[in-house]
Amino acid sequence: MSSVGTSVSVSCDDPQSEAEIRAQAFTAEEARAAGCEPIVWDDDDPDRSPGADSDFEDDAGAGSGDGAGVVIDTQAMDEPSYLPRVPDAAVAARVGRAWDRIERWLGAHASATLRKLRFPVEPERVARWEDDHDRRLPDDLYASYLRHDGADGNLGEGFPLPPSYGLLGLAEIDYINWGRCQDLVLEGVRENADPEHGTWHGTLMPVGSDSHGAELFVEPRSGRVGESPSGGSLRYDGPMGWPSYVAMLEELARSLESGAALRDWYPTVTSGCELRWADEPAESLPGGCAGGARPSPSPTPTVAPTPEKLSPAQARASGCLPGRRAPVVRVPDPAVTARVATVWRRIERWLARKAPVTYKTLTPPARPLDIAKAEAAMGLRFPDDLRASLLRHDGSGEWGFGPAPFYDLMSAKDTRAGWKMLCDFLLGGPEEMVGTWWDGHLIPFADAHDGGYLFIDTRTGKTGEYYNESGLTFEGDDVWPSYLALLKATARSLETGRPIRGWRPTVKKGELDWKSTRNPR
Repeated sequence: MSSVGTSVSVSCDDPQSEAEIRAQAFTAEEARAAGCEPIVWDDDDPDRSPGADSDFEDDAGAGSGDGAGVVIDTQAMDEPSYLPRVPDAAVAARVGRAWDRIERWLGAHASATLRKLRFPVEPERVARWEDDHDRRLPDDLYASYLRHDGADGNLGEGFPLPPSYGLLGLAEIDYINWGRCQDLVLEGVRENADPEHGTWHGTLMPVGSDSHGAELFVEPRSGRVGESPSGGSLRYDGPMGWPSYVAMLEELARSLESGAALRDWYPTVTSGCELRWADEPAESLPGGCAGGARPSPSPTPTVAPTPEKLSPAQARASGCLPGRRAPVVRVPDPAVTARVATVWRRIERWLARKAPVTYKTLTPPARPLDIAKAEAAMGLRFPDDLRASLLRHDGSGEWGFGPAPFYDLMSAKDTRAGWKMLCDFLLGGPEEMVGTWWDGHLIPFADAHDGGYLFIDTRTGKTGEYYNESGLTFEGDDVWPSYLALLKATARSLETGRPIRGWRPTVKKGELDWKSTRNPR
């Protein structure tokens, strides 16, 4: 796999899988019609050598025959200049007043969030973005970037838009759009490429993103704000649908000042003086959170990161900053697949007879492409036993089947989202968290819904446990030599009724439950 320009080149280890992906993916024309870059398949241009560029062919020997080659005027190749435009004065004034109100409230009640708002985007950068993309930002979004280029922090930890969208900067439009376009083009569902009722369109401009893979976006033709849930259809009439970006900012300012709900959510402030949104109004806001003038609109010199924070090299070593890559569909080892299938048949047989309610939570197989996308996003290769298991059941749904005592098996998409959430927190924390609180080389595969996960360490193949308050556990009852070993032990416990490391399977009203043998009730 490789990339040429902004296009994506895809190849698969399995020719049959590649043929299936190619058959369903958008053609180049369909991809461009969807506002996205097309897929470049490895054999689309067999005569093209890596790095070849037809715009700079060697003309040596042509014309005079003296072999002098091409003389390039380097002065003519200087970086072009970009002339900033001036957004509509009335719109810019509304944006400015809304941000004045927001910043004033943050300075009085949530100064930690105020300090996370980034400096403005340089006008030349905005002009270059519009020139590169051959389209204009809506004037209210343009004016907002000239005030703040998003906010530091991830998953709503910077400046949160309700309920937990993190405010994005200008460069992040392309980053989010690239991933959503890749999904759209590879899935190849034509009706999904509809900016009104589909799942995405390359012309949409993401302005917020959350930990579940959902985006808040601006539709540039109308200026409307809409929502794109992960795996769902676009919505303009949902809780965070707005007629314009500036209308959203104005209502946000009103909610902060009055304490009233912004649609379904109320502003509140944490003990760390950070803005959050809650289902119920706050009885009172914590004291001592005033202070810290908002960042100067004039750029200041970049301060070197403190030793406690992750350096770029440490961030890469953490496994949480993988290089951008295209998905590659892989077929698990047939022998491993056979062993996994045997264990699953035992589990399915027992659940169908003894716990039919839990049996119904087992999901259909994962699509190989969904697994490949998760691997590409995480920069990891799933072990064959996990891959084969996902190809049998793509998780078990929320509150479904899973290992003792209270875990649910996760789908490929949930695995990707959970990994991203934990990595985003890790990248924003001190270096001491790497390898103790989380590590990007780990694959979460079971969710406890209380801040806990079971994971596979891709470096050893062993399982372990994560909990948000204590971090990683690499020894103890939750450590198994492999995912398959855990699956086998679970099947054996179901069939025999014997405890699995202190937890005995029981059934209540058709649902599997695990009871502790150490503290019997």
